[in-house]
Amino acid sequence: MERLITYIQQELRTAKHCAVYKEELLRVWPQKGKPREAEVARFASNNGLRLRYYRDGFCAIFDAEPSRQG
Repeated sequence: MERLITYIQQELRTAKHCAVYKEELLRVWPQKGKPREAEVARFASNNGLRLRYYRDGFCAIFDAEPSRQG
C-alpha cells in the first residue's frame, strides 16, 4: 500500500486527480468475489485523499481532500 500512496501523491503534485487502474488495484485488494469500493474509500480517507470515482474491475480516481488542498 505504501507504493500505491506514494504513486498517488506524486501524481497529485502535478494533476488534480489520479486514476489507478484494475491491475494496480488487484495488487492491493485482490478480487474475492465482493465489491471493494468500501475498502478503497477507507484507504483514501486514511491517507488524506478522496475517492472521486470507483468502478469495480476498471479503476478508482482519487484527488486530495478539499480541506488538505493547498
